[in-house]
Amino acid sequence: MTDESETNQREMFDEIAALMGGIAKAFDLDESQTITAVEKGTIEMKFETDANGNPFVLATYGEKSARLYAGAVKQEAGAKH
Repeated sequence: MTDESETNQREMFDEIAALMGGIAKAFDLDESQTITAVEKGTIEMKFETDANGNPFVLATYGEKSARLYAGAVKQEAGAKH
């Protein structure tokens, strides 16, 4: 593997870890619960863009949902989207 390829792979793993951490925080889950829920499809994720053009991941777990932005988590009000 080239240095650039290794750097890209490390960045991808860091982004995945940040996403999983954001999901855990948003839904008050521990690491194991988060991984299991994502693997089973209990937590659904979609890529979306807000009204300002900012990309985010919309994560839904039961009746709760949260917008996961790079570096921020915003809880959604109301029922499942």
